[in-house]
Amino acid sequence: MNDYDVVIVGAGVAGLTAARHMAEGGARALVLDRLGVGGQVSSVENLTNAPGFDRSIAGYDLGVELLEAAEAAGAEILLAEVSGIAVDEEGFVLSGTDAPLHTRAVIVASGSERKALGIDGEQEFEGRGVSRCASCDGPFFRDKRVVVVGGGDSAFDEARVLADFADEVFILHAGAEPTARPEISSPTLVRGNVRVQAFATVNSIRGDGGVSAVSIQDVRTGDAKEIEASGVFVYIGLVPNTDWLVGSVDLDDEARILVDDDLAASRGGLFAAGDVRSGTLAMLAESAADGERAALSALRYLDGARAVETSAAS
Repeated sequence: MNDYDVVIVGAGVAGLTAARHMAEGGARALVLDRLGVGGQVSSVENLTNAPGFDRSIAGYDLGVELLEAAEAAGAEILLAEVSGIAVDEEGFVLSGTDAPLHTRAVIVASGSERKALGIDGEQEFEGRGVSRCASCDGPFFRDKRVVVVGGGDSAFDEARVLADFADEVFILHAGAEPTARPEISSPTLVRGNVRVQAFATVNSIRGDGGVSAVSIQDVRTGDAKEIEASGVFVYIGLVPNTDWLVGSVDLDDEARILVDDDLAASRGGLFAAGDVRSGTLAMLAESAADGERAALSALRYLDGARAVETSAAS
């Protein structure tokens, strides 16, 4: 097995920040991610609040810069998916890679996946009108009507991107008011081709080869109506990537990892950072701060473990 001081699961903002600090602290650090670098922000076209940057930056470019900083510090990066974790006398064994990995500590920064609506037509038209990435798929909907489902920051951010391409962007959210911060929603709402409907969601999607219409439901009355649309972009929240940890650490009701003030989980030697942990605000600056804090906690843990080993050997 390959041995590491720490394995960081996830190459988003939290994971890459943690990797840089671990490597700078002298630890042999490995980052694993099944898709690539950047995490959720990699699909965001323009970030104006990236920590450490006094300029706007594309999400993909931010991921690359964080990767380069982590590698320059000495961290290793590997594209691989972790499917399980086991405990042994010296730490942890991670499975799912080509060969099992042994590590003395783990920082989980595996992030989240976007929630699905769970309605008729959603899975059928995934990639054929149903999307979760405006910067990726927006150009395919030039001069067409698209529906954005959600009322948070991501929904309004992505709707603003879509407004550059689509003839009409129809934002639906289930509450009385959107939950997006004003600095995010305001630049979207001033766009002349953006409409917003409260107390509404999509209850089915139909089409022939691609999306052609959606059924919109009033959540107060249950009344439904159908409108023509060529695309449906879904931003209704996140589901943490913690399936592989069930039974290994304590999780909260949303399946996020319960941590203490040092971001330590219930299993000694395991830490969590970013929107995979309990109590997260899922903000970019918080993820970066989490990465640094988890790394410092992991370094202290490793130093303590080495001191115990040295004492036992003597």
